[in-house]
Amino acid sequence: MNMRLALAAAALISFNAAAAPATQLPPGPVYLKFSGQEQIAINGASTWTDKKEINWGVFIMSTMETGSVNTPHDQIDPTGDIFFANGLDGGQVTGMFYGIEQGTASPTNPFPATRGYMDLYWRDLSSMTKTSLATSATGIRCGYGCAKGYTEGTFLARLFFDTGMDTGNKLNTIVGNTIPSSNGFSGQADSYASVDMSTPGLWSYQLNSNYFHSAEGSRDLRFKNSYNYNRRWNGGTNILGARVDDPGQAYALPEPGALSLTGLALLGMGAALRRRRA
Repeated sequence: MNMRLALAAAALISFNAAAAPATQLPPGPVYLKFSGQEQIAINGASTWTDKKEINWGVFIMSTMETGSVNTPHDQIDPTGDIFFANGLDGGQVTGMFYGIEQGTASPTNPFPATRGYMDLYWRDLSSMTKTSLATSATGIRCGYGCAKGYTEGTFLARLFFDTGMDTGNKLNTIVGNTIPSSNGFSGQADSYASVDMSTPGLWSYQLNSNYFHSAEGSRDLRFKNSYNYNRRWNGGTNILGARVDDPGQAYALPEPGALSLTGLALLGMGAALRRRRA
């Protein structure tokens, strides 16, 4: 019995080592820092052929660090204890956000948005070239949820922007405090996100914490990003470019593999005790 348990545990460890990204999320509060480029549509324009999307972009995660809880279920602060830095750990975390649509303005939300997704990928630099933030949008987008150099590698998780940040409108998913203009702009956007468990990735379980409490229910992540005009990412009439810096907050759960190994260990201990009693 012990030998079988040991073999099962070893197989599980081997599987996790092969399947997991090089950087794992430590359980507990985590602070994530992104940098990216995006396009924003104004005046009835759209950034995709569905004529609904008004915002999409790409990003690279610059650092990940352990966090500290400022306000339980509401605010996580960085600690400065970085456990991942872009390109220095044998890989990158890259991704794309897309499908964000025009929302309905509320008294506290002059530039609202609704819906939207955010996909995360691990880019293994032992077999893939390093990605840098593109200076223009030309040739980057290859589909609705596809961006060359950003949506390649190991799929980590799909998030969807969730409601609850805009207390004046239950359908809005993003609160934007500045309306973009071709004359230049700088603003801030706040949002919650939840994990799409119907499209699982290597981080999906850990990020699916329901840690943050909003007016519309529990959410998995919280974002507070700044967006600043970047003409080099303009896409034509009423499609404005912007640079985005996006701190994300999460409360990671333990890995399922670790829980499974704990279960195997307890099972083995139970078998040993039963033999002793016999």
